[in-house]
Amino acid sequence: MMIENSIHVNTLFLTWQSNRDRNQRYLVGALKKLESGFEFSYLTETQDYSDALEQGFLGYPAFPLNKGSFTNDVMTTFMKRLPPRSRRDFKKYLVNHHLPVDFNGSDFDLIAHTGIQLPSDGFDLIPNLEEADIPFEYLMEVAGTRYHLSFEQSVEILLGSKVDLHCENENEFDCNAVAMFVNQIKIGYVNKLLCQTVRKLMVRDLNCYVAQVSGTVERPLIYVMLSAK
Repeated sequence: MMIENSIHVNTLFLTWQSNRDRNQRYLVGALKKLESGFEFSYLTETQDYSDALEQGFLGYPAFPLNKGSFTNDVMTTFMKRLPPRSRRDFKKYLVNHHLPVDFNGSDFDLIAHTGIQLPSDGFDLIPNLEEADIPFEYLMEVAGTRYHLSFEQSVEILLGSKVDLHCENENEFDCNAVAMFVNQIKIGYVNKLLCQTVRKLMVRDLNCYVAQVSGTVERPLIYVMLSAK
């Protein structure tokens, strides 16, 4: 299941997850592509940012808090978290993220599809799908899988299985929540940052399929391919 239509957006959201609590991911900043280059800034006015500070958020290492926006070496800083295109195994890296080996998108596009997750910290960059032109495909990690499936149940899910989406307007935590089901079994939720956009896409032609199953006994992971047409 390969991505044929890549994402082109102008905004990537920086999210952070505390090492002490892997149950919550906070929206803390935004990386923007401008005509003059790139700009990173913290979203200091949001509730997520305030909650992250309470959980011990100290900022992204290269960008000190309370310093305004940043424009120098912004993309270079984030690209350090990805393997260089010159590496011999770069094509394998692309395939692992369901991208074609001849992927010729920009570095910004590459991050939009792959993120910047490292095992050493809780940072990641997520595209603002509201800006994406249709058609596109996006590989998304299902949120909250560990609370709905055991590892044994997750590995029994077949690749290519159709994923059904259900809006949970009465969800006590998020009225925009979108639950994901395979064969009427709940496997988790759409990332909260993407729920409003996914709801809009559901009115159009949005298909979702299981693209990858991995993880550990403690943390089973399921990745779903969103295909908007």
